[in-house]
Amino acid sequence: MEFRDLSIPVYEETTVPPGLPSFRQGGVIRNDESGGYESDYITTTTHIGTHLDSPFHFDADGRTIGDLELEELVRPTKRADIRGQGWDEPETEIPLEPIKEALPEPLETDDYLFVHTGWADKCIEQKEYYLESPHYHPDVSEFVVESGAKGLITDTPIDSGDHGMVNHFTLCENDCVIVENVANLDGLPDLFTTWVIPMNLANGDGAPARVFLVDE
Repeated sequence: MEFRDLSIPVYEETTVPPGLPSFRQGGVIRNDESGGYESDYITTTTHIGTHLDSPFHFDADGRTIGDLELEELVRPTKRADIRGQGWDEPETEIPLEPIKEALPEPLETDDYLFVHTGWADKCIEQKEYYLESPHYHPDVSEFVVESGAKGLITDTPIDSGDHGMVNHFTLCENDCVIVENVANLDGLPDLFTTWVIPMNLANGDGAPARVFLVDE
């Protein structure tokens, strides 16, 4: 059994969306002072690194992280590999058509749509990752909803602040989840099961997540 981790490590230099606080980690108790143990505290946005957005993120009546069952978050996944077509250029709007053309099979109820743009491979650890990111045309989120899929996984932010947050609203208001900022994607198959395991924040609009697949 082999595990493939698609999440990025989190440390104080990890980039965050504009306007959100950076990650901070500090010591409460140190080994050399306590006689044998360490204990830290952290302060963070819920949207740090690879993370899951719950419907509550953009729907006041939507479900929180704590409302989501783990069975909902471990789902068959279909990857649309649109790399090499220019959709990973800064501030590019990604339309639906190349995504549909790249799907290995039709998207079905409760699948994840995984869109592989190549943007994270370029700059996920740089400030440009958020400031100049590609974003999706609203047709993409509508397609996810109309397909009955569980949610969208992507290696780029799905919306650009300069163009509104329409994809977030569409997905969250229709009880879909969003997984942003996956990485380590070279050699991924087109069909697999994705495990999305967030911190169980009872009232969370989002949470950092360990995202991975398992090769049996």
